[in-house]
Amino acid sequence: MHPLVRRHGTQQLSHSFHRQLRALQTASLDYKHIRDHASTHEANAQARNMPSAQPHKVGQLYDDFRSLTAQVQAQRTQLNTLSRQLSCAPTQQLREQAKQVKQNARALDARLAAVHRDMLHAALRLPNLAHPEVPHGEPRVVKVVGSQHTEHPGWLRDHLDVALRLGIVDLQAAARVAGSRFVFWRKAGALLELALVQWAVGRAVQAGFTPHVTPDMARASVVDACGFRPRSSGSPEGGGEPSQTYRATPEALEAPADDPLCLVATAEIPLVAMRLGQEVHVPERLAGLSHCFRAEAGARGRDTRGVYRLHQFTKVELVVLARPDESNTELDRLVDFQAALYADLGLTFRVLDMPMHELGASAYRKYDVEAWMPGRRAWGEVSSASNCTDYQARRLGIRTRCQGELVFVHTLNATAVAVPRLIVAILESFQQEDGSVVVPEVLRPWMMGMDVLRPEDK
Repeated sequence: MHPLVRRHGTQQLSHSFHRQLRALQTASLDYKHIRDHASTHEANAQARNMPSAQPHKVGQLYDDFRSLTAQVQAQRTQLNTLSRQLSCAPTQQLREQAKQVKQNARALDARLAAVHRDMLHAALRLPNLAHPEVPHGEPRVVKVVGSQHTEHPGWLRDHLDVALRLGIVDLQAAARVAGSRFVFWRKAGALLELALVQWAVGRAVQAGFTPHVTPDMARASVVDACGFRPRSSGSPEGGGEPSQTYRATPEALEAPADDPLCLVATAEIPLVAMRLGQEVHVPERLAGLSHCFRAEAGARGRDTRGVYRLHQFTKVELVVLARPDESNTELDRLVDFQAALYADLGLTFRVLDMPMHELGASAYRKYDVEAWMPGRRAWGEVSSASNCTDYQARRLGIRTRCQGELVFVHTLNATAVAVPRLIVAILESFQQEDGSVVVPEVLRPWMMGMDVLRPEDK
């Protein structure tokens, strides 16, 4: 029994829980569209480095499914006719004939179930289609805000050197406790994290987002339905990338054995799945605070130095559930919101329209925001925003009324604040020759009177 049912003993909650599980197991995919546009889906998957996707196989299975469905219906019609005849004249010949039809119907039902299972699994491997303007090859620079200073005075340091002099991180203690690529934020570093969170959540609420503190775990089926699937060579996607998802060990007792809990990579997952199996009113704008967990397998080099790429970090995420005809506009609004945030921090940044091979399985279009990080002498990603159209909603059963018709919502997501990346940008952008760092004005209300962070030895 589900723990909430056991704890509260409510039949209503039990029914709700099982209805949600059924929604996960019966994703409403558009098999006809896949069959009729198989070449488009195949080219799309290839461009995203998902070569094992097989849209033509989905189309063949869909034709088999329709044929078997017709045969099953014909058998049931014949069985109903025989039942009526038997009620009038129960002869041995009719009994034998009805018995044979039942056997045929059971065999066809088994074949139909197997084909449906294979068709569903093959279709779930397909990524979302992409916006026609998504670039191929390199990202397209949409705009640059601020001045990119490429000169590198001798006193300029990268974020780790600055942070160590300030005494705001302890990576060695974190390594002893949890391993590499974890961090203890300390002193002004802890205050900086809290300041970024408070400031971003406040701005989101002012913009009409409802704030949430979300679970840091979700069922594997929910994670998968949101498009966060591994692309290792052994996975369905087969893109050659190792999995980035942590699974809970040992498996939580509350989760079914075949659906273990996972640590979420972003609050997008629980925020979207919160509406699992529901009819919603749109637009619905949600903001979520969570820890995020990413294996970051395969990451090497300077990206692993300091706090730039961690296994665990704090993030404020934005999610919008929208009408299908309004999702492109909602994506533009999200990007404008992000740009306003980073401009108010005083950062130099650029907005990129990301190419096909950079799109995740769920994304129809994705924009990245990169901040100029002088200490690294490079641009570094600080956020992204994506329109997932109905990819997640079809898998999670989230619908809305549009002109009287029940349709799948479009889901969008955007990062407001990914704490470590923004701290990197702040430390490197606002460091002074004496090793101090000027705190962005918008964060000062939460910094306990600190306008400038100073090295511990001064």
